[in-house]
Amino acid sequence: MEKITNYGPILIRRGPYKGRIGYYDDTDMDDKLIVYPNVPTYCSGYYKVSQSAATSVIPTACLAERLSDIDHELYKNCSLEHLPAEEEIMLLHERVFCSDMLTARHLRSMQKFQVQNKTEVFISHSSVDLAFSRAIATDLMDAGFSVFLDDWSINIGERIFEKISTGLCESKALIMIISKDYLKSVCCTDEWGAFYGKALHDKSCVIYPIIIDDSAPPALISQIKYLQFNGDEYASALSTLLISLREQFSK
Repeated sequence: MEKITNYGPILIRRGPYKGRIGYYDDTDMDDKLIVYPNVPTYCSGYYKVSQSAATSVIPTACLAERLSDIDHELYKNCSLEHLPAEEEIMLLHERVFCSDMLTARHLRSMQKFQVQNKTEVFISHSSVDLAFSRAIATDLMDAGFSVFLDDWSINIGERIFEKISTGLCESKALIMIISKDYLKSVCCTDEWGAFYGKALHDKSCVIYPIIIDDSAPPALISQIKYLQFNGDEYASALSTLLISLREQFSK
């Protein structure tokens, strides 16, 4: 069990506040964490959780997912008005907190794109899954990998297919963000197909299929072990992926 010792952002993994992201600021006499929905300077409401229910590791996808959940809850409250005023204020504070963290991570990753010389990992994704792809790209870059993500790697005025081709040629790892939309995309099929052909001749190249819904991988890819990246599995799946990538690039 992780022992949280440093004050700051935490993710609640279980219990009545499961999924919430807040700021750990203190511990009560029962050793429970006192968690605010934002930096304590900005809010007064808080809740308490046990040490075992929280973690200081917050994957980027969890931030994006929590923002979506909060927006859904607040939108629903506009018509039903089912939330007490205090709870609505807590959600609004948490939304600002999560949004600030997510924006800071994306900006940091985009800045890293400006200085990386060569791509190690190519992220192949459907345009529908861009938010998830940004999240995993951010987590990979925070872990020290150089990444190709079309949304950040291709600037205005540059030739799209030329840049994608260069990214595929340079990369030694391909991450397939498999979903129903991915399987329908001709461009995505071209990307993984090109890299698959490359990997047949270069054994140092590795394909990492990750599935984000209930889709099955393409027939040619089904022989490769995949990871399930949805729900509560994201953090553990990300850890497994990072271990495999580090092992690959340490050779």
